[in-house]
Amino acid sequence: MNRKILNFGVFLFALSISITAAEETNDKEILAGDQVAALYLGTVDLIADKKVNEYVNLLGRHLADQTERPELPWVFGILDTDSVNAFCAPGGKVFVTRGLYQLLETEDELAAVLAHELAHVVRQHHWQIIKKQQAATQMIAKMQSNMNNANDLFTQMNGVFTDVMTKGLDKGAEFEADRDGAVIAARGGYNSSALFDVLAKLDGLKADAKSVELLFQTHPTPNQRIDMLSIAFSTELEAAALPARAGSMLIKISVP
Repeated sequence: MNRKILNFGVFLFALSISITAAEETNDKEILAGDQVAALYLGTVDLIADKKVNEYVNLLGRHLADQTERPELPWVFGILDTDSVNAFCAPGGKVFVTRGLYQLLETEDELAAVLAHELAHVVRQHHWQIIKKQQAATQMIAKMQSNMNNANDLFTQMNGVFTDVMTKGLDKGAEFEADRDGAVIAARGGYNSSALFDVLAKLDGLKADAKSVELLFQTHPTPNQRIDMLSIAFSTELEAAALPARAGSMLIKISVP
């Protein structure tokens, strides 16, 4: 047999294994994300305003198309709580709280918040931590052996995800998501520096306020993030910066 043909056949076989492994990884990540989303929504409902939820989904999916993982089943929603925060789950689930949404003024600012969460998912920040935990390893094995017992699976995942989400990521991951998020926002046609405005708003809130307690526990301070983002803009992100412009105002949430 021709050596070139044989080598090409080996390459195709290796490639098929690689693609299959990637698909399996995505499936596990997406399933994990579904369970995290269920955990969130089991505690807090989405806002009743369908128009605003649809608006956030349209904007979020547009930004997701600018990332390296547009194929994920991206879903976006606003959680009906005064808490000021945003969350993401592995596999493409992104939530903004009503408290944070109402703090924002422009579509550029909302795009900055969503892009930051998108960056976490694209970089698999939470998923990588979960996979490293022994409990998560056992959980994944359970997924493979007993996919039908959703309630049992949820019980196992609950403690793992609660621990990861409440402790937060390390500062490096948050700074990375800020940088990557600015690029994603710029690709989508939004002002890449709008995150500075969001962080300034957060910095203006009282650090001991209950509405920002979890946010400040799980993230670097707004000033730390502003400093690191400023450094990034002065070096690697200069080309991604878009001129400041008057951003579109957000659609207001209607009160039933």
